[in-house]
Amino acid sequence: MISYSILIITCNQKEILGRALNSLAKQIKNPKAFEIVVADDCSTDGTDEFIKRSRMPIFLKYIRQDKNVGRSIIRNKGFEKTAGRQVIFLDGDMLPGDDMIESYTSSWEQYPGAVIVGSVGYPVEWPSDKLQKYLLSRGRLAVKAEGPVAGKYFTSGNFSIGRELFAEMRGFDLNFEGWKGEDTDFGLRLESKGVPIIFNPQAVSYHYHRKTIKEMTAEYDRYGGSSFRVLLEKYPGESIFETGWTLGLPGRTGLRKTMGSLLSPLRSDTAISILEYLANKTGSLFPYFCYDWLFYSCLARGYRRSLK
Repeated sequence: MISYSILIITCNQKEILGRALNSLAKQIKNPKAFEIVVADDCSTDGTDEFIKRSRMPIFLKYIRQDKNVGRSIIRNKGFEKTAGRQVIFLDGDMLPGDDMIESYTSSWEQYPGAVIVGSVGYPVEWPSDKLQKYLLSRGRLAVKAEGPVAGKYFTSGNFSIGRELFAEMRGFDLNFEGWKGEDTDFGLRLESKGVPIIFNPQAVSYHYHRKTIKEMTAEYDRYGGSSFRVLLEKYPGESIFETGWTLGLPGRTGLRKTMGSLLSPLRSDTAISILEYLANKTGSLFPYFCYDWLFYSCLARGYRRSLK
């Protein structure tokens, strides 16, 4: 009888998907209790043929969308095909660590009813750089010890949740499109229901997706003009970004709002160009400060443009 489902969301990630399937097959000690569901968001790299040729010791299901539907929809559709009482969600660019399944099993026993969020690292064979270190120092990844985390720090690339709870939550909100937002919303909804969110640093997966600074600034710009607006409408009083007032984002009043207005020249297009130069320059001073100001300035710029 299937007790546990592993749901992998993929789109044109055939190579890392194959490695993920092999890793899971090696570490699952009771194959009869597990299933793997691959939800394909319209891959064009031969993922469908690869899955047809795969021979797995674990029950494997595959669904494919004929057009790209985005992260929220493909996760929800993939969940509909799962049967386990516990479901692990894994993004298609994630390679499970050797002990990921065992670490989740331990957390399920220790924290019944909780949502467990795993850790994320970068491949050990990749040379480390400042941007990589910065990304691994934000949100819940800044916390190294196991324990509860705030809803706004929930991320969806590597987590597990009980089947009944996910159904009760009605999955991810389909109003979120593109990159970011749907996981923050999901975490805040869990928090509002009093559901514990537990960070397990041992349930690690390795993120095989290296982004450039230019790619990230473009993503934050788009995020500001789309999903971020949905977050603000749903949570008008929530401080999603602690320093949002410095960037002129809404939700602050009084002195902080005034100070945010005075700082507007520091988030202009010219300032963003300078920050991007400094962030790219090896050995620049205060790189984390540059990254923070650069990415959130792009977020604020995207938001302001969307209001016009």
